[in-house]
Amino acid sequence: MKGMKSETKKEAPNYHFDFLKKTFENEKPLACLLRTASGYYLYDTGTNKILECEKEVFDLLHGLFLKEVNQAIDDFVTSHGEKGFIAAASEIAEAMESEKILLVKKAARFGLSDHFKNVEEILNSSIQSINIEVTQKCGQRCRYCIYNDHFKEKRNYSDRLMSIETGRKSIEFLKEHSFKNDTVMMGIYGGEPLTRFPFIKSCVEYTREIFDKQRVVFNITTNGTLITPEIADYLLQNGFSVLVSMDGPESIHNRYRKDAKGNGSYQKTIRGLKILAEKYNEIKRGQISINAVYAPPYSEEKLNIINNHFRGLEWLPEVNVLTQYPTNGSIPDEFIPEKGIEEDKDLAQWAFEKYKMDYGNSESMIKGVLEKRFARLIQRPVLTEPGDRYALNGCCLPGQRKCYIAAGGSIHLCEKISTYAPSIGNVYTGLDFETIKKVYIDDYAEKSIGYCSRCWGIRLCDICYIHAFNERGELDVNRKRGHCQSILKSLGNSLRNFVTLMEENPGGLDYLYRYDVK
Repeated sequence: MKGMKSETKKEAPNYHFDFLKKTFENEKPLACLLRTASGYYLYDTGTNKILECEKEVFDLLHGLFLKEVNQAIDDFVTSHGEKGFIAAASEIAEAMESEKILLVKKAARFGLSDHFKNVEEILNSSIQSINIEVTQKCGQRCRYCIYNDHFKEKRNYSDRLMSIETGRKSIEFLKEHSFKNDTVMMGIYGGEPLTRFPFIKSCVEYTREIFDKQRVVFNITTNGTLITPEIADYLLQNGFSVLVSMDGPESIHNRYRKDAKGNGSYQKTIRGLKILAEKYNEIKRGQISINAVYAPPYSEEKLNIINNHFRGLEWLPEVNVLTQYPTNGSIPDEFIPEKGIEEDKDLAQWAFEKYKMDYGNSESMIKGVLEKRFARLIQRPVLTEPGDRYALNGCCLPGQRKCYIAAGGSIHLCEKISTYAPSIGNVYTGLDFETIKKVYIDDYAEKSIGYCSRCWGIRLCDICYIHAFNERGELDVNRKRGHCQSILKSLGNSLRNFVTLMEENPGGLDYLYRYDVK
């Protein structure tokens, strides 16, 4: 990290006052101050740089960002003296000149990502994967499931099944729109997809039949309760990566993950997972992952219990554990503890406290929480001059990375977005480029840029379409903005933790240059 530290200039205080007034009056530059246990830093939005600074410079900047310029300078001179003010202001001026920081007060426009290139050409040739919803049926009734009746943004459970014809059309759609890719992916999703094991086999066979040049990689998301030796062997022989839903030990898992009769599903899930692990053996076990939902009541003790549970699966030592919070609004009120009953232990901060002890050798659950966010930071593009274009928040180009194909054949951005958000096409009629361009690119950009342009987190923000559409399927800016505070808090914590790790071991995160952040 480059510092702001420099020799003090011999200019009069009036020069520094005028210079700072010009920089910080009316609109503040887009930046974020960071403080660790042993250092002081500035993240600059325009250049994406993180710069170290002296405490005095940090104190002056802190006042300038929070207060009116005259008041900030008066307060600083009172506490640090006139010479201290000149020294700190000189360092800021030199850093602005040499590093080109603090020059952007408002992001000019979106336009840095594939959204603003030849969208039709990209989507007609380079779609990377599809997820097919083979069924909307599921034998489980997990209390936080987004398909429960109380959650209004998604469809409810139903008996709807994908037809053989729609399954084949989905596979043909992938082939026709991915010919520039050497490898493509097909995901199997539900409901509980293993209720349709024969259908899955027919889809795999058809895929093998029509894809003669490209490599097809398969994955499936399952609760694991229906896995048998026959199913596990088939998944292995066809190279499936398998994501099994399990929240931890039996007492924690069964609190939310119940079947339609209200019985906990842990024993059936662990049985299926063991069968899968035995079939996949030591060589292939890396293709098994666990999806764990960290749900109330929250506590550090609970996180440690969950982590120890997964560490203790000796028959599955290489398991990848992906831990996440439930979707906002998905938990019934009766499952949410009264405020103050139990400490809400932040998942990322808990993981960081353990991760910093051993970096890349940390346990799977800990790495699963942190590695992607640190990889995004270490791989971020650092600019020599402030850029005038910014990516469309954390949005993917609709349909390129993944198309979610519902049981009836409609095409959606992904499985997480509101069921009622506009579809982007149908496997029978093709992609709807008008909707993609108008709703998901032009309208989103136009309605977002007004407030995003004044946010220091615009380069690092991971808000996406999932956060932007309400239960009526409308692009809802107020709903999107409702996530901003928590996103900025998370970004600030991630930056602070990232800098702390770089202080302690500058090369410790180098392995994350190889991490696929997409």
